Amino acid sequence: MELRRGTLVLSKKGRLGIEMDGRHMNPARSELSQSIVDRLKQLDGTEVEFEFVNGQPKQVREVGSEFLPPTKSETVQKYDLRKKRGNRTMLTHSQNRTEDPQKRDFHNPYNFIPAPPRKKDDPDLGDDMPIDQDQFHSDRFSGRIRVSMKAMTPLLVPDSSLGHFDENNDKHKTFNLLKGSDGKPLIMPSSIRGMLRSAYEAVTNSRFGRFPKKDHDKRLAYRMKPKDGLQLIPARIENGAIQLLTGTSSIKQDGTPDGPQYAAWLPRYRGDSKVTSMPYTKKYSGNILPKYGEEVDCLVELVENTFNNFEFWSVIKIEKAKSPAPSLTFADEDRFRESRKYKSKGEIRQIRGFVCVTNANIERKHDERVFFFSPSKHSSQKSFQIKMAHREKWREFIENSQDIHQAELKRRDDKKEGYDQYITGDPVRPAFSRHVYKKEAKELQEGTLCYVRLTEAQDDVEALFPVMIAREFYQTSPWDLLDRSLLPASKLSKLSPADRVFGWVSGDSGKSKESIQTNSDLQSAVRGLLRFGPVTCKSPVADAIEEFSAEGVPLAILAAPKPQQGRFYVAKSIYGEAQNDSQYKDKDKVGYSSGKGLRGRKVYPHHKDLPTNYWEKPMEDRTQQEQGPWQEYRRPNSDKLRDDQNHSIRGWVKPGCWFEFDINVTNLSKLELGALLFLLKLPENHFHRFGGGKPLGFGSVRLEVMDSDLMTGEDLQKKYSSWTPERKPDTITEDAVIRFKDAILRAYSNNNNQVFEKISFIRAFLRSCHGFDDDLPIHYPRATERGYPGPPNPKGESFKWFVANETRSAQYALDDLENDKGLPTLQDHSSRFQGNRRRNG
Repeated sequence: MELRRGTLVLSKKGRLGIEMDGRHMNPARSELSQSIVDRLKQLDGTEVEFEFVNGQPKQVREVGSEFLPPTKSETVQKYDLRKKRGNRTMLTHSQNRTEDPQKRDFHNPYNFIPAPPRKKDDPDLGDDMPIDQDQFHSDRFSGRIRVSMKAMTPLLVPDSSLGHFDENNDKHKTFNLLKGSDGKPLIMPSSIRGMLRSAYEAVTNSRFGRFPKKDHDKRLAYRMKPKDGLQLIPARIENGAIQLLTGTSSIKQDGTPDGPQYAAWLPRYRGDSKVTSMPYTKKYSGNILPKYGEEVDCLVELVENTFNNFEFWSVIKIEKAKSPAPSLTFADEDRFRESRKYKSKGEIRQIRGFVCVTNANIERKHDERVFFFSPSKHSSQKSFQIKMAHREKWREFIENSQDIHQAELKRRDDKKEGYDQYITGDPVRPAFSRHVYKKEAKELQEGTLCYVRLTEAQDDVEALFPVMIAREFYQTSPWDLLDRSLLPASKLSKLSPADRVFGWVSGDSGKSKESIQTNSDLQSAVRGLLRFGPVTCKSPVADAIEEFSAEGVPLAILAAPKPQQGRFYVAKSIYGEAQNDSQYKDKDKVGYSSGKGLRGRKVYPHHKDLPTNYWEKPMEDRTQQEQGPWQEYRRPNSDKLRDDQNHSIRGWVKPGCWFEFDINVTNLSKLELGALLFLLKLPENHFHRFGGGKPLGFGSVRLEVMDSDLMTGEDLQKKYSSWTPERKPDTITEDAVIRFKDAILRAYSNNNNQVFEKISFIRAFLRSCHGFDDDLPIHYPRATERGYPGPPNPKGESFKWFVANETRSAQYALDDLENDKGLPTLQDHSSRFQGNRRRNG
């Protein structure tokens, strides 16, 4: 089997052929790479490469690319995937996608309610001092509101107090349901308060109650494209300078080498386990592995990568610099072994350089690097003095890398696994790069090896990186993109409606000191105007609780937040609008940069129209059934059913369970009361989200006002100063809600929008409470081998969808909540590459 090249041609009837050396061949459709199938007409007349087997072309692909097996749907596809069963859209996961590869298949579990710049000077919705609480004010309302809460989907209320949950050797926690002394579910009033505060902030467009500067003022990073890594130049810190080590090549204008790659390849890892005990691995005499930073003498051989058309130096002998220099004999068996991908150019030379070891940090890694500079008459070595800006950028990069990997490092500590250990299994867990766990890596020290990117004029170092394919920083931080009017209040005179009603504690504003305008600004906390009474379960125990076996129901893996995904978290402007699909091709253009904004307040839309049996028999694994909707809340049975990535529960609150509680209010203005009553009297079929597991569909509750007894301070005075107080008809609630709606319209409407329900943040809030009407399921993004919808993955791995979403055929943004049309399932190209590698040995 040998690699050949030919010209792809299409006949007038569209029949595909390949011409090679005057010979015409017609490859089978199944032997065409998916990338060719997708662009047949565009590739007509271009050169392709293929395996030449028994006189026939096999695995035909574009020159220099991987072969991607074509989908079966490319030959015949005449049926529609979507079948209706009741009011739900059914999808058979073994079928193939129809002609439209971008059909929307699901909704993301979270979205955002826009938070436009606030009207800080508005008399009702703007910033103000809190009301004094030493008296009942004559024009403000006090009293009690009796509220009922009905569970519409199961509620997760785990008992997480110390000693009340179990933990196995894999750090998997199994929680009991939190119960009171009566054996019924116990819900803390503070949980109800938190749920309503979040909603109150959204509908009044208040300041963010929680947005700590320390968590959001650092720039986020994204992984650069592999081709951008070719523009990085190896360097070493020497005597306070950044010394470039460009090998035998000069630097072209774009930073890439004008010749072989800058650093020499040092063969080190072999096989699926990345062993370093094979003859392939280059070591010092005495069978000793070279270490990071060591100065070495090497014999290197010039090699050509015939697939991707580049040259590099490969180490064939290595010794420490102070040892006898390595020599090559005629019988030496350590010469570079040629293959159909690599070809020796026949040139060998001796170099002195420095070993750069970053560990087996990716699955396909096989070589480390030796940084070196070989003087020639065509190139001179460049260096740049280290500036404070260089040190700050380096430290920012290392701190970011160490911060985002803290949980994973701790997991390795718990399992007594080495940070530099490549761990096989399913899934594979590559080793960490040394800068992720070396605390001393934060500083640019003498001898530090790094990669640098030069400025366009090549007169300074623009950025420094510890690895060649590194993470790039966005232009600005999330903190800088949030409008100043929405930042947490820094003092009493800047409290927004939610702060004044639910209370405020200084600390999240990001300001250590600020000019004090009044004595009362010295106060660091304000008590809220609401008191939540005990939450009483009114349903019998049998109707309130569903309990499971001792091992519990293994819940699906909850994905970690991914704020670095600019297509989801970053808005077009400060008004929170979604970015357009594929508007920006590159991550830096779609990310955190000046002129953009944040999407707003994260919410988890209600899972509408779930099948009536969806929550039945949760101990039974129905996640892999042939047709959806699938059992998204349960982790599929596998070897890793219960580990530190998920939790198990021994019980939940049943749908239909009924609770009651009181809200005692003191000195609420009519508008403040109206906003609260609006939340307690949502339109029919609108629900709040409560408790844990909201991305999985848990926690939809319906609130209703059962009774209220509210009076102004003036009415209270009359009541207690008369023997026979007059009882007035209760019209307070309707008037208060109208007052709230009118204030929102006055502050945030425009000439084209004079309807309360059409204000951007109100419209999005109501959509979240109601759910979507298009019958699409809600689940985390999934990338599958063929790109068609399928059942949940036992490993979770929603990150693969985000990787696939950066390909040119994807690049989907998360729609605005009120008109979210959903997202498509994408193809997991990594699984295809892995499968292809396995097949090719």
